[in-house]
Amino acid sequence: MPLPTRTHWAALLVLGALALTGCGSSEERTGALDTASDGKKPACRAHQSLLPSPDYTAGRNAKPLAVLGMMKYYTAMGAVRFCDGKPATTQDTAWTQLYISLTKP
Repeated sequence: MPLPTRTHWAALLVLGALALTGCGSSEERTGALDTASDGKKPACRAHQSLLPSPDYTAGRNAKPLAVLGMMKYYTAMGAVRFCDGKPATTQDTAWTQLYISLTKP
């Protein structure tokens, strides 16, 4: 069996942290991601109106709860269609690219 790579360890860390993000208040999250969540999984997703803020993009200086909340949202909703049926906007694409950059090996 191969030894775990950095990517595997990072994935385990993210999964563990995601389990803990449900323990805090949603008011603790900062930044511009709009999850439009009322506690139920929506059937479609709304377009993002803002680009990711430094809370998400500042690397080591990013806010971990904000990043983990975004990753949780995109893991669950990234493949869900937009409610208006239109393609992704520039803002939507920026959020998707951020998610991809954080999850690629």
